[in-house]
Amino acid sequence: MTDFSSSSPIKVAEEPMADVAATITASTSVGGQCEPQVGNQTTIEIERRTSNLADPDHAKLGGNDVANGASTTEGADPANTTQAIGSIEVGVDTEKKSKKKRKPAKKKIGKNVTGFEEFYADAPITPEEARKEKKELYDTSRGFPDRIEECLQRYRANRRMDVERTMMFNKYLWLGGIDSSQRQFTGFAEDREALAKADAVEIRQMTATDFVGGSGSRFYDLRGSENWFVDFTGIVKGFLSRTIPSIYLYDEAANQLAAGTIKNFLNYVLMHDVCPEYEDDIQAARAICDIAPLELRMTHDLLNELPGNFNAIANSLFTDRLVDKLDITENFDKLLMFRFAVLLSPLSGDVKKKFLSFKDPSTNKVVNTKEETYQVIEKIKLSRAKVKENQQELEKAGHSGKWNPTGVIKVKPSIIEFGYDNLPRADEVDLSNALPEDYLVEEELLVKFEKGMKIKAVVCELDFGIRFIKEIKDVRVSFDLFLPQMLMENWKDPVPNDRPPPSVSNPNVEENAMDDDE
Repeated sequence: MTDFSSSSPIKVAEEPMADVAATITASTSVGGQCEPQVGNQTTIEIERRTSNLADPDHAKLGGNDVANGASTTEGADPANTTQAIGSIEVGVDTEKKSKKKRKPAKKKIGKNVTGFEEFYADAPITPEEARKEKKELYDTSRGFPDRIEECLQRYRANRRMDVERTMMFNKYLWLGGIDSSQRQFTGFAEDREALAKADAVEIRQMTATDFVGGSGSRFYDLRGSENWFVDFTGIVKGFLSRTIPSIYLYDEAANQLAAGTIKNFLNYVLMHDVCPEYEDDIQAARAICDIAPLELRMTHDLLNELPGNFNAIANSLFTDRLVDKLDITENFDKLLMFRFAVLLSPLSGDVKKKFLSFKDPSTNKVVNTKEETYQVIEKIKLSRAKVKENQQELEKAGHSGKWNPTGVIKVKPSIIEFGYDNLPRADEVDLSNALPEDYLVEEELLVKFEKGMKIKAVVCELDFGIRFIKEIKDVRVSFDLFLPQMLMENWKDPVPNDRPPPSVSNPNVEENAMDDDE
């Protein structure tokens, strides 16, 4: 069937057919089909005039019986039909339904802002808010515990932390003696009426989790404040050098996340002038946050790459005694590499003269082996010009490729503190008179050392004064620091025990008590 438009009349020529006059009332569906319906939605008037047709029942519309889709108008007189070429006029009146246009949803500005973006800046505050911060909230007449508690609560309310960042920040606060455990009115608060009546400040105070003092002996206590002192730099050092590596081992993304989170908080403290008396200390703590990810990566690399090629050759020659088998070409090449590394290094001239005084290398031996902890106090490397000159001289002598430039790390004995009873503490050992020692390492390893780094290693000393690293045990960053608070992580305050102790007459009293509890 021909599809009719709903906008303008369409005339379709038909062949001569029976004289039929019909008025069809139908409602047009979306698909173009017509259904009989009483009403005036759509009127199709069909007038056909033909003559000399005996059977008027064969009147058709587009090849389909009229009876299938329409009804003949009552009162039509077939005798008055005349022969003509009929036409069909269709007029369609369509009710235009108003369609509501959906407006695109407005994007909420700042919905996904966390406050930890690289170029994020806190929203400006009004003069009244600035006056309140300076004269009331963070006035120096208030004690530091009150100011830093107010700062922490306001800071957390203005930042959107995910689970991992929250965990890191809570660990940082715990090291500083601040309790950030969950409390009442967190999550879905049961007292909805109280929350509905409270203003923004009251809601923040009700939902706050950061409090200074009054949380037990594991945290800062106002009654024992003489045992605590403010040290932003120390807490950051301990957090980034001990706490984060103990959780993540080595994870570069976690190191950057932790350092960035703490620096963001310190920036907030500085911007709001919370404690101006500790500004220098906070600036030093921010500097630790900047260098921490890089140094943690360097210590990880050193732990995997030390003792290095030179020290490995020295160990094989004088500990495994390959120096006694110089008739093997490989062993002789190792001896040449060892001698070139020593003689072309920045070691002192006295050490080199003593080394050259030994004509037979097979007579050299290890005279001392020990496990020691050192702190790097200086590193010495050859200039680029000197390296290039040495390489040219070796090429002329036919020893190209047998020298890898080495530098010197000057170290002195030190201690990596852990707080255990069976290990010495830094304040229990006097190392002020200890003499520095020199160790050779390749330049690609030398650049990864920083002044203040600590290494724990098994070292050997040869009879002509050269020392080498046999095995590396540990490498620590330059800002490594042990904090006594770390020992309080799993501490529980003792409580009175009303159970009797085991005795000769009743040795199983504890087991019986446990059975009773079950």
